[in-house]
Amino acid sequence: MITSVADRGWLKSPTAAAYVAGRLMDTNTTEQTSRSLPGVTHVVGRIRQLHPVWALNAVVLVVAAALYFGPVQGLPAPTSLHLPWWLLALAFAAAERCVVHMHFRRGAHSFSLGDIPMVFGLLFCSASDVVLASLIGSAVILVFDRRLPPIKFVFNLAQFSLTACIAVLMLHAVAPANGSLGPQMWIAVLLAKQVSGLLTVLLIAAAISLSEEPVRPAMMLHMFWMDGMVTLSNTTLGLCGAVLAYKDPAALPLLVVPSLTLYAAYRAYGSERERHKRLEFLYEANRTLVHSREIANALEGLLLRSLDAFRAEMAEIILFGSDQNPSLRTLLGPGTFRELMEPVDGEVADEMRALLEQGAPGAFTLNPPFGTPRLQQYLEARGVTHAMVAPLPGEERVIGAIILANRFGVVRSFDREDLRLLDTLANNASVALQYDRLEQAVLQLSVLQEQLHHQAYHDPLTGLANRTLFTDKVREALNASRGEVAVLFIDLDDFKTVNDSLGHSAGDELLMSVAARLRACLRPEDVVARLGGDEFAVMVEDGGNAEDASTGVARRIMDAFVMPLAVGSESVAVYVSVGIAIGAGRDATSEELIRDADVAMYKAKSAGKNRFQVFHPSMGAAVLERHGLKEELRLAIEREQLTLYFQPIVTLDTGELVAEEALVRWQHPRRGLVAPNDFLPLAEETGLILSVGQYVLEAACHQAKAWQLGRPPGPGGPEVAVHVNLSAIELRDRQLPGRVRETLAQTGVDPRMLVFEVTETLLLEDAVHVTKTITDLRELGVRFALDDFGTGYSSLSYLHTLPLDMLKIAKSFVDGLSRGGREASFVRMIIELARTLGVGVVAEGIETPEQVAALAALGCDLGQGFYLGRPRPVRDELHLQRVA
Repeated sequence: MITSVADRGWLKSPTAAAYVAGRLMDTNTTEQTSRSLPGVTHVVGRIRQLHPVWALNAVVLVVAAALYFGPVQGLPAPTSLHLPWWLLALAFAAAERCVVHMHFRRGAHSFSLGDIPMVFGLLFCSASDVVLASLIGSAVILVFDRRLPPIKFVFNLAQFSLTACIAVLMLHAVAPANGSLGPQMWIAVLLAKQVSGLLTVLLIAAAISLSEEPVRPAMMLHMFWMDGMVTLSNTTLGLCGAVLAYKDPAALPLLVVPSLTLYAAYRAYGSERERHKRLEFLYEANRTLVHSREIANALEGLLLRSLDAFRAEMAEIILFGSDQNPSLRTLLGPGTFRELMEPVDGEVADEMRALLEQGAPGAFTLNPPFGTPRLQQYLEARGVTHAMVAPLPGEERVIGAIILANRFGVVRSFDREDLRLLDTLANNASVALQYDRLEQAVLQLSVLQEQLHHQAYHDPLTGLANRTLFTDKVREALNASRGEVAVLFIDLDDFKTVNDSLGHSAGDELLMSVAARLRACLRPEDVVARLGGDEFAVMVEDGGNAEDASTGVARRIMDAFVMPLAVGSESVAVYVSVGIAIGAGRDATSEELIRDADVAMYKAKSAGKNRFQVFHPSMGAAVLERHGLKEELRLAIEREQLTLYFQPIVTLDTGELVAEEALVRWQHPRRGLVAPNDFLPLAEETGLILSVGQYVLEAACHQAKAWQLGRPPGPGGPEVAVHVNLSAIELRDRQLPGRVRETLAQTGVDPRMLVFEVTETLLLEDAVHVTKTITDLRELGVRFALDDFGTGYSSLSYLHTLPLDMLKIAKSFVDGLSRGGREASFVRMIIELARTLGVGVVAEGIETPEQVAALAALGCDLGQGFYLGRPRPVRDELHLQRVA
């Protein structure tokens, strides 16, 4: 059974603990303000200062005693089987030791198996034995395990007694007279347990209301619902055991497995809920930093969220000063006490800094004695009994400390998970506090968000709109029906020659120069985009004759490229072929318009290049030509002309190979080796991507099995996983889980050795279906990696809803490591986020040893890139051992 409580709570009935051991005024020894008052006045003053919960305790005890010595006394066991009270007491004590705590704010849900012995007691013991056994068994746990304050100890014993009496009376009122252990008796037990559980919820709500504030109706409903559901499951399990004991006691050990299974389910649920809460806390903490323009407000908001997340009484941030500036602290708690950016004793700050710098890196617990005498005096003066501390790391020194002290709740100490969460929070906060200016951090986070949004819709090389944004703009223009819309499809003539002769870096420089020249010859309202490779597109809107307008734009583009472009020390003549397609209103779609412009561009190329051509329906033959290419690709799949190259993923500290990413190539009989960018878009457009994907999956799994068989015998051989990329069309394919299952069965590959890579954009296209597909695949045992993390939308909302196993840091962030500063902070934040989520992290695009060193220093475990290994066909045996 469980119950939920709002703050410094109270123990649930012995059948299920739900409490929060807070710092409520828990004795009647509160400091007196009028000790000098003599006689009766002094006694009255003492009584008035008693906590009101003592009055509730007295009422509950009186009612419980009246029921116990009244109608409860003398009630026999309702069945013929009898258990000794001491055995039942031991069962209560054992059940109450198996408790799972799920904390929320300063409250907690606590699950136990205490309902099971209560069911046995109701059926097989006299009424007085049930009350006595539940009271003694639970009291032992309260004394030796919980160590509650007196006010809560008395409250728990009182409500144990009362709810046990109520359960006994309810059972005997409904149970059959003949004592048969049949359906009527089952219903009687369920009813008795539910009524006693609801009474416990009411008592706990009353205690909370008397100690703090009235419990809200929504919280009450939540408490009733949670209590009812868990009571029903536990009581039903107890009834199953009772029937076994009654019919065949020898079969009673069979109850152990379902009991442990239920307990394990409670623990798993609690663990997943805690993981979800920690992610939400980090998300909200970062939001607080982003939306606070003043440093004092940011620190106050951060500490307020930390008090709730860690269930602490006090939270403090100290920012260490310099010779010119004093150290400042922001302090919240206990209660409503707060200080914002107040000076702190310089010697205390120096000793705190020395403690952080001398100790192990990261967060650590702090228990009496607290370091030096001065530091101990500083903490004890505020009533700190236990705490945890984390440094706020700067680029060159520790710039501050964050302290959480005096934990509320069932568990009063801070554990390893709390230290990891605080360490992650401190690292994130330090980015915002580097130079004691929150404005700088807010600007950094805002710039990052703008960059991520820009990268999702723009070409990273030229800064032009990408295919997605261009298609959306054309669609909007067609739907607006403002007139005719023209699309110009632009392709550079003989660009491959420039790449081959001058190198890819010169090719990139040329593409950037082409983009700049295109912008210069267009109107502000025209939309220009890079669709990929050396292909560009322009959208022209005109309320009159779009064909005239577009041909005029095409001529300006031709004229703009009369003069050569400077590429490094070379002067390169560039010529373009342009295809034009005209559409109006809803009669054409954006995809069709771009396709027709593409066909017209090929027509212009075939007519001699360096010219433009307007699309006409008679050019349908060009579509047939593309259809022929489609047939070539289909035959390439059948004839196994596709081949896989593999690029290694290694551990950065040892260089040990842990995985290989499968990259597909087309070995064309006439064109030679065709890169994936040159045929995968056609495969997606024509639907052949499913066949290509299946081929890659099967070939990769066969290769993974071959690696597995080729491993050295014994535990020393490396296990090499294989990474396979999934496209949007494949993720939307409802047959994908079945095909993966069949492929794994045929190849005999361990599913854990198969990793699917997906991009952030794919996750947001059809979130519901994608989530289901990923979940179905992970049930098979395969893993998932989020590719190019940081280049898409980077929404935290899908990170805690999708079951991912690793994040791959995009190459653009790795490239920026050499510049330090913001890029290094971004990479550090991604690594810490991955650690908090409990997932692995891989850095992509590593090209220099300096990048390896920087990533290793930031705590990144795995890496991939040309420096670590270029894509190549199947590797030899030596490569399986280590990547140098």
